[in-house]
Order: sequence, then structure tokens, then C-alpha cells
Amino acid sequence: MEGPRPDVLLESALPRFARAIPAFVIVVATVAWVGWTTGVDSLTRLYPTWPVMTPWTAMCLAALGAATLTQLGHPFRGRVWVARGLALAVVVFAVVVLAEYMTGRSLGVDQVWFGDAVRLRQSSWPGRPSPQTALSVLFVAATVALIRLDRGMRLLWPLCVAAGAVIPVVTVAAYLFDALALVGVSTSTGQAMATGSALLLLVVAASLARPDRPPLALLIGRPDWRSLVRLVGILAAFPLVVALARATFLAVGLRGEHAEWSLSIVVGTLVVGVVTFYLSQREQKELIQKESVSKLRADAEMRYRILADNAVDVIVHLRGRDAAWVSPSVVGALGGPPQRWLGPGFSDRIHPDDVATVEAVLRGITDSDSVIQRFRVHSVDSGYRWVDGHAKLYVDADGNADGLIAALRLADDQVETEQRLLRLARFDTLTGLANRAETMTRLESALAQPRPAGTYVGILFCDVDHFKDINDTWGHGIGDVVLATLAERIRESVRDGDTVGRTGGDEILVVAPDVRGFDELSEIAETIRHHAAEPIDVAGNALRATLSIGATIALPGEPISSVTARADAAMYQDKQGDKNAVARFSAERSLRRARRASS
Repeated sequence: MEGPRPDVLLESALPRFARAIPAFVIVVATVAWVGWTTGVDSLTRLYPTWPVMTPWTAMCLAALGAATLTQLGHPFRGRVWVARGLALAVVVFAVVVLAEYMTGRSLGVDQVWFGDAVRLRQSSWPGRPSPQTALSVLFVAATVALIRLDRGMRLLWPLCVAAGAVIPVVTVAAYLFDALALVGVSTSTGQAMATGSALLLLVVAASLARPDRPPLALLIGRPDWRSLVRLVGILAAFPLVVALARATFLAVGLRGEHAEWSLSIVVGTLVVGVVTFYLSQREQKELIQKESVSKLRADAEMRYRILADNAVDVIVHLRGRDAAWVSPSVVGALGGPPQRWLGPGFSDRIHPDDVATVEAVLRGITDSDSVIQRFRVHSVDSGYRWVDGHAKLYVDADGNADGLIAALRLADDQVETEQRLLRLARFDTLTGLANRAETMTRLESALAQPRPAGTYVGILFCDVDHFKDINDTWGHGIGDVVLATLAERIRESVRDGDTVGRTGGDEILVVAPDVRGFDELSEIAETIRHHAAEPIDVAGNALRATLSIGATIALPGEPISSVTARADAAMYQDKQGDKNAVARFSAERSLRRARRASS
């Protein structure tokens, strides 16, 4: 399994370091304070001949560590102002100390804590931080106070960071190379080693708190930042190794005319050389692996490009509503050029009735799911085209989700076939009317719906008079023409919303919902009868065909079988009479006839 990427590791490591560093500084300051409280001299300085960390210095370091911790992450406004207050208080104290040194007068603040104990360890200006420390604390405190301030930080921030670090860097180097006289350090004066190290750590913590600012931003923003970090680490490690080696040689009694320095430089060179060789080999191995992966990726991309360029389907890479890339196959399928479909050009061409459905389906895609959706896209030169879209999350070579990838295939033929099959299942092929099953379904739906007061569902049962004679005389082909013509005339004679269906050979049923009674239903039936009786031109011959129509009105809750049987009975009553007429058969009449038959 592939491990976390280095960038992810760096992003997770920086906050941990940013919290650990000021916490460590607070611990160091607390240890020094405990040393003053208990009188343990070793807790106030690292080496007996080095200067102590004064109580005021420990207090300032602890305050700056707390202020840095408070501003890490995403602090709310109150925490930021508390941290700024602590930092500004340290700034004021540092200014007061520098003013005392410049004027040669003491305000007595340095004697508030542990005055007698400090006098024993620090002969001049007892208790007060050294000028080097006060100046460093001033700039470090300013840096901490500016962590969450964004305006005007382009130059001010790097200046404060550099100014806060320069004196502690020189001090730490002087301690390492035993050049304390160069920086004015003696047993009772100068910047303590612990103080210089703590100030350097606070500068690092403040920089980690804002990795979007220089100098950290300049480092992380470079593609070769790892190599630069290694180089800086090697350069910093060399003098550190030399200093530690020299201290070790002196501790074991190796002294002579520059003997300890010579051996220390040799040891430092060897150690740094070994580390450099190891890191260079590791980096070389990483470069070889990256080159191999890059070649494999380039080959895969080339194969993918060939497939995409020659694919029948249209491949679309979507980022939100914008198309980032469209395969050249879009030219043959939907018209081109491909650039025309980039950006919002693709989404804007989806049929307005399909946009909401498509967007809802795409929002439902998860890491492991893919969706198939049929919708319409407006082509460049041939109107709307039906397409089947197969979409899933697009994952790049680094494993990052980058929008969606969709394959579109034209589906006009499939849609046309499906619509034809649906029509065959619901409509009569000869007349184009609804077939029996569809007609009965619509009648059942009309009967089940609640109706406004005073409205009813009307049924007209139409039968062609002497249709058998027409077929026997003129042939079934002419009979089909006559039946199709009559069906069209019936459809033209009814209202919008009425259903006309062929329920048998020459039998046609009309469902007329929302009629206001027999009179309105009879008007519709008479319109049908008159229009159907007009001559039909067949191969130059004028044929006349008439209809016998039975009319009835359904009662609320009445079953379909009862309604259709009553309309059928009315039609056959007309057939037994003069034909070419409309017979009305009400439910009440049907009940009366049933009673007479039973008696």
C-alpha cells in the first residue's frame, strides 16, 4: 500500500512542531524559575562559568511561548488579542531595560524578584537581562505580536524575524566555539546559552505558525525545497559537529597546539561527508524512481490520448459545470471544434428540462459509484441529440480527485426504437388510436378521479355501419383506409383531453371526462356522426360510411365493465334501428330494464 505523500506529511508535521517548540521554551523558563525559587544554581544556567537566565528573562520567555501557543491553528479573536497583549507587555519591558542601560539609571524593577540571590550570581545590574537579551527579546516579541496581523507584513515580518534571530545565532555560535569574549559574555554578564537557544526556538515557532510568509513560504514554495532543507541542514550540522567534537576532546584531556581543533574538523568533515553521501544516494534513488514513474505515466497518458482521440464515445472531463477537456470525437458526434465545448460550453447545451436531473445525478456520485443517465444535448448543427452518459469520479495520477470523467454515447436510435415499441404497446398500428388496454387504463383512471360537482365521465361507443359489406365489396385494404379515416375524423371531433381508442375490429370507444350531462355528451356524439358521414375519397371513388353511437354517463364508483356494457347496449340498440344515429342509455334506464327482465 502506498504511504502518505511527503507534502501531506509536511502539512501534518508543521503544526506539531509549532506546538512542541513554544511548549519546550515554557518548560525551560519554568525550570530556570524553579532554580531561582529553590536556590539550585544548576537550574539557572547550563555551565558553571556561563551567565544565568535571570528571573525576568524566564518570565519574558514563558510569556512569549504562551503567546505563540495561543495563536496557533485558527484562534478566535479574543485569544489573538490576549496573545498580543502578552507580547506587547514583553516589548514594553524590553524597551524599559534598554532605556535603563542607555541612561545608566535603574528603575528597580530588576530587584522585585530574588534580589539577593541574583546579586550573588550577577555582579553588574543584578537581575536585569543583558542588553543583547533585551534587544533580542524586543524583536522576538514584536514577531510574536504580528503572527495574526496580515496588513503590511510583506517587509515588516521578515525584518522582525531576521532581527530577532541574529543575536541569538551569534551567541549560540560563540558558546559552541568558545568565543564568548567576542560577544561580551562572562560569568555574570551577557546572554545565557539557554536564553539564546530559547529565543531562536521562538523565532522558529512563529515562522511555523505562518508558513504562508517568508522565510518558510519561500522555502516550501520551491519545487526543490527538500534539497534546500538538506543543504541547510548539512551546513548547520558541520560547525555543530565540530564544536561538539572539540568539547569531547577537551573533556578527555586531549590538549595541544590546535590539536583539538584539527581533530574536530576532521571528525566534522567525516560525519558530514557520510551524511551527505547517504542523502545524495537516497536522493539519486528517488530521482530514478520518479523518472521511471514519469516514463510510465507518459506512456499511459499517450495510450489514453490515442484511445480518447479514436474513441467512438465522447469523453468529457468536468470540473463543476465547466468542461476541462473534451475528446476530438465530439466533432463527429455533436459538431465541433472541441474548443467550442470547453468551459461552460458543454453544460449550457444540455436541454433545459434535463439540467436539474443531470446535476442531481452527478452530485450523488461517490468514490466507488458511477452513474448512467440519458439526456439531451444540443449539437452544433442538428438540434438536440439523445446521449447516454456514464460518469464517475476522475482520479489523477497522484490519486487526487479532480472532478468527473464522463463517456457520452449517442442514443437517438435507441430512443426512437424504445418510443416505437412503447407506441406499439399502447397504440393501434392501423388507426394510431389508443389500443384496448390503453383505453381501458385511461377510462379506469378517469373513473377513479374525484370530479367537480355537476360533471361526469361520458362514454361513446362507436361502431361502423355495414363495415363487413365495405370489406367484402372493396377489399380489406380499402376497408383499412376507411377505418383509419373514420378514426382520424373522430379524433378531430372530440375535445382536448378526451381519449379515442380502438377496442375491437371496427369498434371505437371515446372517453369524455368532465361533461356536464347527456346534452353535452350528445353534442360531441352528433359532431362525430356528422363528420364521419362525409364522403371518403378512395382511388377516385366516393365512399360513405356512417357510425352508430351509443352514449352513456358513468355513475360514481361504477365499475368499467358496467359502463362499457351500457354503452355497448346503447350502440346495439341504434344498430337495430335506423343506424347512423346516437342512442342515449342512462344508468337509470338500465336499471329499469333489468327490473322488467327479472319480473
